Amino acid sequence: MTTSGTLKEISAQFATRQPKQVDWLTEETPVLDVIPFEEASHTLWNVYDEVSDVSGGGFVDMDAPLDMIEVDTRLNKVDLSILGAKMFCPEDKAKAFGGRDSYFAKKTPKALRKLGVDAEKAIVYGNFRQYAVDHARLIDAGDAGNENYSLLAVRFVPGETTGLFSTTGFKQGGLIDMRAVSGGGLYENEQGILGYGVRMKGYFGIQIANPDTVAALVNVTPDSPPTAIQVDNLLDMVRAANGTYLFCHRKALSILAEVGKGAAFQMTPGDKKVDRRIAEWNGVPIITSYNFQDGAEAHVQVD
Repeated sequence: MTTSGTLKEISAQFATRQPKQVDWLTEETPVLDVIPFEEASHTLWNVYDEVSDVSGGGFVDMDAPLDMIEVDTRLNKVDLSILGAKMFCPEDKAKAFGGRDSYFAKKTPKALRKLGVDAEKAIVYGNFRQYAVDHARLIDAGDAGNENYSLLAVRFVPGETTGLFSTTGFKQGGLIDMRAVSGGGLYENEQGILGYGVRMKGYFGIQIANPDTVAALVNVTPDSPPTAIQVDNLLDMVRAANGTYLFCHRKALSILAEVGKGAAFQMTPGDKKVDRRIAEWNGVPIITSYNFQDGAEAHVQVD
């Protein structure tokens, strides 16, 4: 059975020795915090069956033979990416901090927060938004300039549109495998400075195997807001149901609030299931993140 869950749920299962890692990773990443992740089929990639066509089946008369249903699939593969970095501490600075381990312990939370932010930006722009652009899953709010916001609709479906992880990096009891460089001893870095180093590494990825799960409303500005029907159409493009989210910058949320005055847009208190949710559109949670560009997205041509 495939192991799945949010990063916090996965951490509770695999990262019991370093439970704070997931808090640091997701502290400034509301989108990353709600994405469901599944265990990849292999250490560095995931192989999955993508349904290309379904035919046959349906109603038949009483006692009549059942029609044969055919499900055509194609085998696909998506590679995982490395979420990681290196840290270096000069020998004298290590002494000032009370030793090598003390230095890295103080720096690790900031380093993991930075990794989380970088990961979320890559997911938002390199995966979800880019997929919508590449597959013409777009609605145009109309602004022609290059100071825009976007609104992403994503419906997560097990085995189709989901995050991926490899348990290989969890051997030390954390989501990110941290190991000393050069066995923890002194070594000379590229600048010829003696010191100590650690490297951080985890294997994660995003799989989108169903075009009806990702779409984007682009070219949004305060002077060129989307209409309420455009937001509804965006949700229809991903066949909004359980597991659907709207992702955007917090200022884009203010634009939505003006557009959806009345029944469509509602402010909501957080709950245990989606503790980052602050609003919803007709029941679909809206998750805001400062890792979206703040009115700096280039115009997207929508045919």
